[in-house]
Amino acid sequence: MAKETMTVNNNLDEVKLEKREKMDGKKKEKKNKEPKQKNEKRNEKKEKKENFFKQVRKEMKMVTWPSKKSVVKYSFATILMILAMTAFFIGVTLIFDLLYALVQGWIG
Repeated sequence: MAKETMTVNNNLDEVKLEKREKMDGKKKEKKNKEPKQKNEKRNEKKEKKENFFKQVRKEMKMVTWPSKKSVVKYSFATILMILAMTAFFIGVTLIFDLLYALVQGWIG
């Protein structure tokens, strides 16, 4: 094993960082895989998927869903705001069109 030590001083406290690396052949470990390990990995993946969906179900139970009254209220407010902004931009466009027509009349 190779061991590397580094000391960091940041004027507050001193920290020692150690890095250890295994210098043995990593390639040998990869070649010696057994079929049992593959089956174990498959089982672990399956368990992870099952745990994921269990956790999703658990989180969904903790969600506070809005009431029908608040959904209708906020939907109405959103639609009203969209209509107000539409009217505003149509009005601004008409004003600029009118000003453009006046300027064209003065020039032409």
